[in-house]
Amino acid sequence: MKRIYDKKAIKEAIENSLYREVLESLDVPMFICEYEDGEMVVAPYKENSLFQITISGSMSIYFIRNDGSSYHLAYSDIDSFMGDNELFDTANHGVYGEASGTLRCLAFSVKDSKEALLENVVFLRVLAKTLSERFKSIALQDAAPSSLTERVIAYMTYISENKAIKGVEKTAYQLHCSSRQLQRILNTLEKSGSIKKIGKGSYEMI
Repeated sequence: MKRIYDKKAIKEAIENSLYREVLESLDVPMFICEYEDGEMVVAPYKENSLFQITISGSMSIYFIRNDGSSYHLAYSDIDSFMGDNELFDTANHGVYGEASGTLRCLAFSVKDSKEALLENVVFLRVLAKTLSERFKSIALQDAAPSSLTERVIAYMTYISENKAIKGVEKTAYQLHCSSRQLQRILNTLEKSGSIKKIGKGSYEMI
């Protein structure tokens, strides 16, 4: 990970953020963290003193069980939070965040901003909504039907935005299958008239 202190880039990141109002109200030093593909952003063994908000790229968030198996929690895109554990002084018990491609985050010290964040009603509302959506996604995936075809339909119906899949590889990761398996099912669903192709690697429910 490398830190970027370019004032123009930081200002632009704040102005384009969904949380612009909150960020502009914080009187704390900010910088940009850049992660390479496959680099760990969050991990139980990784000391984290930063609150980070993604500004470009994406990150896979998953949980490692005691038996070593993994469970996908979310695929984090722009304007996603990291550092809420540190903000509320809760331990990270097995959650990992890994950069998928080049990932950039706007970052600042949890210690320096903690009091201001916890007193900011707008921020707390946004954080509550973000965490609620994350829990909803986890619950829906956990209750998904067992067959992959049913899981794909359930994912498109209840979880994906606008009942669409955009990116076979990313979606396959979320559904715990290979890209080839997912593409085969998408082709079958397309032929049956259940979904239609709207672009390369993109499909939507009919």
